[in-house]
Amino acid sequence: MQSRSLLIALLLSTSGCAWFGEESERARMNAMPDIGHTLQSARTERPFLDEWPRQNWWWRFNDATLSRLIETALADNPDFKATEARLRQSQAMVDAQAAELYPTVDANISFSAQRYSANSVQAKFAGENFRQLLINPLILRYHLDFWGRDEASLQGAVSRSLAVAAETADAKLLLAVAVAGVYFDLQAATEKLAIAEDIVGDHTALARLEQARFDNGLSGEAPALQARIALNNAKQQQASLQAERELQRHLLAALTGKGPDVEQIIQIQPLSALQPPPLPADLPLHLLSRRPDLTAARLHAEAAAEEIKVAETAFYPDVNLIAFTGLHSVDLADIALQGSSLAYAVGPSIEFPIFEGGRLRANLSYQQSSYDAAVERYNASLVHAVQEVADALSRWRELEARLTEQAQSLANAETNNRLGESLARTGLGDQSKPLLTRLQANRERLLLTALTAEQRKAAVRIIKALGGGYDASTQTNPKS
Repeated sequence: MQSRSLLIALLLSTSGCAWFGEESERARMNAMPDIGHTLQSARTERPFLDEWPRQNWWWRFNDATLSRLIETALADNPDFKATEARLRQSQAMVDAQAAELYPTVDANISFSAQRYSANSVQAKFAGENFRQLLINPLILRYHLDFWGRDEASLQGAVSRSLAVAAETADAKLLLAVAVAGVYFDLQAATEKLAIAEDIVGDHTALARLEQARFDNGLSGEAPALQARIALNNAKQQQASLQAERELQRHLLAALTGKGPDVEQIIQIQPLSALQPPPLPADLPLHLLSRRPDLTAARLHAEAAAEEIKVAETAFYPDVNLIAFTGLHSVDLADIALQGSSLAYAVGPSIEFPIFEGGRLRANLSYQQSSYDAAVERYNASLVHAVQEVADALSRWRELEARLTEQAQSLANAETNNRLGESLARTGLGDQSKPLLTRLQANRERLLLTALTAEQRKAAVRIIKALGGGYDASTQTNPKS
């Protein structure tokens, strides 16, 4: 250790290496923003558990079709496959960088025929012909990493690979969330289309009734015209919902990597209301390690810090150990018969950075700026993550309240519909009364269906905000 220190001191004293330049203050990673008040209010409204969402969180919706769609998408979606390929690339780069820590051994054989000009500056060989054979079965090169450049490069590559792994997990989460959202919209569109068909049927019956009244002189033309306008509007809504259902099917097929004609994996299950999704008891503490986007941003910043170290080592002398042994001869017969053809060499090769025209300082400044940018991206991701948790909880509370009121509105509309039908059967009510009350009930049912789908999507947003089952501590070190 002492001899190594002396060598380093000697190299520094003789190198005349460039100065780092003026040091500037680096960006700092922010701490977790305070969300205690937001979580405290949420604790009074829903259960808190000791566990986070599981990786296969979609099973909590008890819908086999949804689970099959998400798993198909994760297996067949081309964009996600490309993301996985990026991960394999990053892991290969770690292996390549790790190889820099070890010596390289190779061999070469070269043969050349050459004639020196009689008028050449090589007077000793003027006019001579040569056939030269070089056999080097052992060539050793080893970079002496005095300044830690190779180690820092390896650590940077490891951090980059782990960041890509986290980004892959985030892409997986985003894909699953997208499939779930489209599936819930498809469920809602399917149910709303069935309701819209009932609405068209009631408007058709109402239009016929008003037309019959007008034809019999029991009413003016205006009610019949209004009934036909309402029927036209109902048919437009039906056409819109039909298109919405088809578009959602097409999008779902694309997300799963299939064509729009694939139907066997899309078997719609009925919508149902959900219980409040549980929240982990240690939510503020472990949010940083449970969000793949935050983990990726942090690891990119750590990689950038290692790249600053690599840039700093460029200011120091670079030392390589080079050795070879072989047989060199200008006479092909001597190459195997004469021991005098033996050649070998061993020794260090030292490069001193003396004048680089500002290139080293510019590179160091670039890496420092890259680190600052990576840290600020992490800070921005942290603020966004906390906001996403708060927004998801607020959206769930809103939909819970609206669903409660909408369910009551539907119940009142259904009671009113039963009353209208009862009066019509006894002859005490207008014949149009049951149609109008049933239309009102179906309109309320449309709103309830839309809110139920939004509630399911809100539950998925909470799961996504909590990381969707990701855990940074389970990531595999690419260097291992």
